Amino acid sequence: MTHTWLIAAFVFWAGAGGEIPASIFNVMSHGTSGRGLVNDAPAIQAAIDACSRSGGGTVYFPAGDYLSGTIVLKSNVTLHLSPGAVLRGSRKMDDYNPPHLIYAQDAENIGIEGSGTINGNGDAYWEKDFKPKTKRPSPMIRLERCRRIRILDVNIRNTPGLGIYPSECDGVSIRGVSIVSDMRGPNTDGIDLASSRNVTISDSYIETGDDAICLKSHKQPCENITVTNCTLISDDSALKIGTGTYGGFRNCLFSNCAITGTRYGIGMYVKDGGVVEGIGFSNIQIDTSVAHYNRRTNSAREWIEYPIFVDLEKRTPESGLSLVRDITFSDIQIRTKGRILVEGMPERPIENLTFRNIAMRVTGFESVENLKKPRGVRGMAPASRELDYSTAPAALIFANIRGLRLRDIRVIWDTTAEPQNRHAVYASRIEDLFLAGLAGSPAGSGLATIGLDSVRRAFITQSRVNPGTAVFVGTRNTPAKEVVLTGNDLGDTRPMAAGATYQHFPTAASARHSRPQKQTLRIGKPSLRPLAH
Repeated sequence: MTHTWLIAAFVFWAGAGGEIPASIFNVMSHGTSGRGLVNDAPAIQAAIDACSRSGGGTVYFPAGDYLSGTIVLKSNVTLHLSPGAVLRGSRKMDDYNPPHLIYAQDAENIGIEGSGTINGNGDAYWEKDFKPKTKRPSPMIRLERCRRIRILDVNIRNTPGLGIYPSECDGVSIRGVSIVSDMRGPNTDGIDLASSRNVTISDSYIETGDDAICLKSHKQPCENITVTNCTLISDDSALKIGTGTYGGFRNCLFSNCAITGTRYGIGMYVKDGGVVEGIGFSNIQIDTSVAHYNRRTNSAREWIEYPIFVDLEKRTPESGLSLVRDITFSDIQIRTKGRILVEGMPERPIENLTFRNIAMRVTGFESVENLKKPRGVRGMAPASRELDYSTAPAALIFANIRGLRLRDIRVIWDTTAEPQNRHAVYASRIEDLFLAGLAGSPAGSGLATIGLDSVRRAFITQSRVNPGTAVFVGTRNTPAKEVVLTGNDLGDTRPMAAGATYQHFPTAASARHSRPQKQTLRIGKPSLRPLAH
């Protein structure tokens, strides 16, 4: 796949004693040492400039070690790293201007390809405790306002910060890349897209100390994005939208990905006023339950786990109020100790959210009483209880949503730990809930399978519970007339009861018990008492 014709042509030309055609520029012919001892950036740049002056072509790196500071890629130029070629970032910040290893601005038809390696020497830009130094070449590959970009088959290692960063680009194809950075490395995202459009990322392996693939938007939206057939390991989010969401996102599809060893499988942090719509996640395997083993440190890390996390809030009181709508999660298998948490805002619910064919295997019980939801950025003031449902004891938590469709959801409690009280599904402040085909029961004995708090127009059908479940639907601030139950297989389970529901906002009558509520969540008995409406 890596331009076999090009390699064959080199062999033919070399065997015939001929010269390399003019459209192919060998960096060795422009003065590179290829031994990694001196800064080869001037010689590499000379090859790029010569290629550009000739109308474009390929800048070829034969096997060797090329130490380099900043090189600037120009229109119609492709960098080709042959097998055994290593482009190694300089360990001296003075060698970078601007602060990137590969940089392009307003260029067209550019590429980085080949099965060689780009090594950023990232460890040179961190302290021993992995705090970043004041200056570092990040993003390592930065492409600004470029069109028709190809990054194919290359191996990227040890980035000092962000890896690949197309910003305001149009027409980007990233395929077959391998990105591996130290899991302790600060801000070592794999691929970040900022306000870019018409992008495909596929067939890649990414293992990073921060987000594996992250979409951001500034003044312009990020749109028409496809991510497929990738294996992702991350110290933060494997697939992420946000936190920068000023320009919005539309028409973004993520599919056929294997996610493991990550604290957040899929994260959406919407804070800045943009419209987020037409987003789909399908056919994805998510495993957050394995504490990621770091072979470099001979140690394992554990964390609070969110296989799926979607949060709408305002970054500051002055921030715009975003709109999130038409979001779909389908055909997803999950293994986790954590919970799915999706929440909008009371004044701006998420609209038209669908979860379809989700199998969630819960392998443990995280302590939830004192949790605070992830924020995605440091320094934000703690969220109010109105905007933070992370303490809700449930496998799937939904809050502040208008138009929630749940179909074919399976919750399996797969742990030998002492059961703690958990709903399978908890919904608060939901309008128009349709739930069909739920299979599962609560963990523990103190809560209903489904907890509804302040829900209007709920229709629940074609669901079943495990034998021994006390209550199928527990309600609070939800009149019985607002809930339709039909065609469910419940056996001896009580279909619906006031109570048996987590209280996120204690009533005035129960406010005096708000402090002991932590114990209530642990054992659950008081939650079975009927609640005043």
